[in-house]
Amino acid sequence: MDPNRLKGKNCLITGAAQGMGAAVAEYYAAQGANVCLGDVNVDGVNTVAARINAAGVGKAIAVELNVTDRADNTAAVAATVDAFGSINVALMNAGVNKPKMFLDIDEENWDIIMDINAKGMLFGMQEAAKQMIAQGKENGPYKIINVGSIVSRTAFLDVIPYSCSKYCALALIIGGAKALVDHNITVNGYGPG
Repeated sequence: MDPNRLKGKNCLITGAAQGMGAAVAEYYAAQGANVCLGDVNVDGVNTVAARINAAGVGKAIAVELNVTDRADNTAAVAATVDAFGSINVALMNAGVNKPKMFLDIDEENWDIIMDINAKGMLFGMQEAAKQMIAQGKENGPYKIINVGSIVSRTAFLDVIPYSCSKYCALALIIGGAKALVDHNITVNGYGPG
């Protein structure tokens, strides 16, 4: 790993209190990036940020972020810019799954998954893109990365709402890429599994 590959890049990572979000944050920071870690789990992002700062390569801050709240997304982008001067990369990692079989899916199950995984991703992308556009395309390139899933292209019996939300992630990648390319913003993603 090149310890300077991301030197000077300022990144916002949602869902960064644990799991993939925390791992990506530490990986980016180890390559010199400055990272803003957002999550509803404030203790979790504070712990990850402390670990990154103790390592002494990149810098990290932690913010409380409920991705389903547009104002929280706006504030997380602003915190990134306030701390580091700009935003270059936004990783839309926040997600949730509550498996249920098809006939057991209820409105509450559907809404929480779609709100976090789809609406939250849209809000995060939009708010990051607005800031990137304001910074000027000459200061790019910029990156927005959406975390999809193997179920972005299929569905398993106990995760149908989750699969729907990850189909949305794929649509947001394709649509966002088309909408933002003229601003020197690349939108892509990956699908674990």
